[in-house]
Order: sequence, then structure tokens, then C-alpha cells
Amino acid sequence: MNLNEIKHNKITVSDMSPHVHVFLPNENKVEKITNWLINWIVLSLECGKIKPYDLLPSKADLACHIGVSQGTVQNAFRLLEDAGFVESKQRIGTYIKPPQKEIQNDKHNSKRDFAVEKIKTYLLENSFNIGDNLASIRKLSKILNIPLTTLQMAINSLVSNGILEKKNSKFIISSLDFEIKNFESQTLVEKVAEKIRKYIEENLTSGDKLPTNTELMKILNVSTKTIHDAVKILTKEGLLHTRRGQYGIIVLDKNLNNTYNETYFYEKFEQKIKHYIAENGQIGEKLPSIKEFAQIYQTSEKTIKRALDNLSEEGYVTFTRGRYGGTFVLDIPNTSEEAYKWLAISSDYVAN
Repeated sequence: MNLNEIKHNKITVSDMSPHVHVFLPNENKVEKITNWLINWIVLSLECGKIKPYDLLPSKADLACHIGVSQGTVQNAFRLLEDAGFVESKQRIGTYIKPPQKEIQNDKHNSKRDFAVEKIKTYLLENSFNIGDNLASIRKLSKILNIPLTTLQMAINSLVSNGILEKKNSKFIISSLDFEIKNFESQTLVEKVAEKIRKYIEENLTSGDKLPTNTELMKILNVSTKTIHDAVKILTKEGLLHTRRGQYGIIVLDKNLNNTYNETYFYEKFEQKIKHYIAENGQIGEKLPSIKEFAQIYQTSEKTIKRALDNLSEEGYVTFTRGRYGGTFVLDIPNTSEEAYKWLAISSDYVAN
């Protein structure tokens, strides 16, 4: 189905009454807004108030009406998309997806849910007591091997459920009265990776071109982001190789010594920026802009942006907006095998 040929009805904020306006202290705004949107979408579809492919209001309009930042609404939309309720398309907007029971069931096995159970297990196995401080998010990310973005959503969920409490930018254990859920199934991304692997076994051989992400999205009834993440898993396993341009994604023979199985293009520049920080950077110091890095390394700004996003997830850099915004150093990468490293810390950063 061509989305550009569909007549999308635009939902307005006035159509979505009643609205979420009041947030309690330490309440997770993203999760509360997400749950409200899910309930509104389900009920509105059932009573015929809205239809599949209707467009949600813009993030700016919804944020203004609720009284939160656009970033908060953006994060809520991402959770909605991960749960299979909506999908965002450039030049179209965020539209309501047709109900898909399989996806609604799989959403309970998201990366965030697995991270929540991993944190719970960590609390019990390490004999934490009520009132104890949790390690910083960046440190906990390394301990539990969970990406920062996923870990942040999991911690927000634990705060909403009363297991953690946020005090002065720290997270305190407020309850240990919980059970550990043992998920027998995989995350949605892992399930889709298995389905793509099966599709390859049944339909393709070594050297064949994999269908595009859009085609796989239609075959498996999931979002393009889920397809992208699943393909990334299979690429790291050496089953697939991504090539630029018209070549697309190629199926490899894992029994052969493939020359295709190399790092992603942007990962090379991720390493270069790590070396740049290690040799020149100080904690709290502002790095060159994306455009400047692109000129330094003679590559595209998109590649540099992807590399910096990865470094942000690893806890080495952070981004701020505004007149004095930019990319700032959070930690100095250890680019050698030495056991120790010297930390250069910006005096301005220490003062603040």
C-alpha cells in the first residue's frame, strides 16, 4: 500500500479531550502520556472516532497543549511506535497503524521490559536495601551491558512503579516488594531477526540480495526501525553484509571466509573521534561541530552524526541545544590496552 496515495485525516488536539495536564512530583511524564495515548487510540478505534492511517497532531501542537517539551512528546511517540500503535514517515507525519494482534502481544517483551527485569535481578542479587543509592545511569549501563537509552526508559518505568525514587538527580531504592518475571520469549527485534533468518533459509542463497526494509516491513508487519535493528543483528553475526547504493544488503555464506564481514562505515569514524577525544579532549570541553568533524575526516555529516550518536550511547559525549550548545565530552575513551588512563578535566566544567 502506497502511503502517499492514502487520504490521511488530521486529528487535532481538541479531538483528543480529555487531556493529560497534571503530573505528580517525580512522576514519569513520558510513560503517563504514552499510556494515555495508547488508551485513547484503542478506545477511539473501537468506537470509530478515528481510523487507521489518521494522522496524530504534530509534536509541537501536542506538547503545547499538554504543557510539556517537544522532546517529551517525541519520546512518547517512540514508545508508541515500538509498541506497534503508530508509525512515523517523513513528509507525512505520525499515523495510526491498523491493529495487529501479534505486535501488541510482542510489545510486552520489549528491550525496556527485559532491562527492567535485569535491574530488579541486580538489586536482589547485590543485597540492596531500601534507601540505598543506585549507581549512576552511565555506570549501571556498563555493569548490566544495557544501552543508555534503553536503561533510561527502564529506570523511568521503575520510578513509575514505585521501586525507585528520584532525589536530586540520584535514584534511591524505595521498594523491594516485587517479583522477577522470566521471559521465555525474545524481544520483538530478536523475533524479527529469527523470521528474517528463516526467510533467507527458505528463499535465498549466498550472494542473493535481501528485500528492502520497506518490503520486509510489509512481509513481517513491523516498523522499518524494527527491521533495521534486526538486520543489524544478522549483519553482526556475519549472515548479511550491507553495501551502499543500489547493491543493498547481500546474503553471505557463513561457511566461507567472507571479505564483506567488516565494520559499519560510520564505526571507523567513531574510532577516529575516540582517538581525537583521548588525545585532545577534556571532560566538559566542547568538541568540534559535526560539520567541522566532517571536514577534518573528509566524510559526510550524516556519517559523523551517526558516529557521535553511538559515542553518546556509550557515555563518552553528550549533546546540548541553544546558543551555547554543542557536543561535550563526558568521559575520556581508553584507546589502548593499558590498565590506567589520565583524565583531563576542563576547569570550566569543574567550576560548574
